[in-house]
Amino acid sequence: MNLFKKRNTQIILLFLIMLLGAAAGSILRALHPDWSIWNNQTFRQGMGILTECRAYCIAAPVFWLAMTAVLGLSATGLPLVPCMLFLRGAAAGAILEQLYEQNHFLSSVPSLLMIMPYIYFSSFVMLFAAREALRFSMQITGLLCDRTQDDEVSVKLYIIRFAVLFLFLIILGVLQNFLLTRFA
Repeated sequence: MNLFKKRNTQIILLFLIMLLGAAAGSILRALHPDWSIWNNQTFRQGMGILTECRAYCIAAPVFWLAMTAVLGLSATGLPLVPCMLFLRGAAAGAILEQLYEQNHFLSSVPSLLMIMPYIYFSSFVMLFAAREALRFSMQITGLLCDRTQDDEVSVKLYIIRFAVLFLFLIILGVLQNFLLTRFA
């Protein structure tokens, strides 16, 4: 766990997990387009990645951010938070592959301009949330194993950090909803 204690290393590893999920999602979507999960709106909405936006454009990502925060409050967050990032990456990869398949590259540029900024920025919010959840989960695991932590995070600071992340995610959702309803 020493490698995972540095903040930059944490973000890079979590980003690689999300990137692997995106690669897996796009490859699996290309190889098996008939799988029902790719057309399952719950999967796409649940990850907060949509090609059209309504009220759940804000609610679904906030729900998954809340789940990340809750997972960080227990030792089970250590394996489950990276799994959530992998699934989010898989949803993003599947949606981008579907856009490419339906529109090909040149005609999908307007769609990408409407969808990619939201995917990009909300994914970074989720990366920082995952880092905070993993740090707090490691702290709780260390307390359970009677090991002291070098970088202790208080519950109050944890809640403040997630409140800021919630605010960013809500602002991103409102902007995405505005862009899709006005320009799409």
